[in-house]
Amino acid sequence: MIRFFISATSLILGLIVIVTAMVGNFRFGYVLNRMQVSATADTLGAFFIILGLLVAEGFSVITLKLVIMIAFLWFANPVCSHFLARTEIISNEKIMEECEVVHNDNI
Repeated sequence: MIRFFISATSLILGLIVIVTAMVGNFRFGYVLNRMQVSATADTLGAFFIILGLLVAEGFSVITLKLVIMIAFLWFANPVCSHFLARTEIISNEKIMEECEVVHNDNI
């Protein structure tokens, strides 16, 4: 019963994080802002959902596969977000008008 409660709580928390990010994503108007919110929430939401599945399943081969999935998501999601952000910066001709860029000559 305790395992079910922890698993259900984690699954619901992950679902809440992802749905909240999805709804809150409409608040931002620029693609880079939306990307940052989505990447952060996807990583956290996926962690809670997979954690709930880990607790529900117990210790087995499936648990190892779920841990590998978490590790893959933690490495792949930031890399993909960075790639998309760099693509937006390179391809957008009006990036200086849309973003506030701070120039530091000391660096």
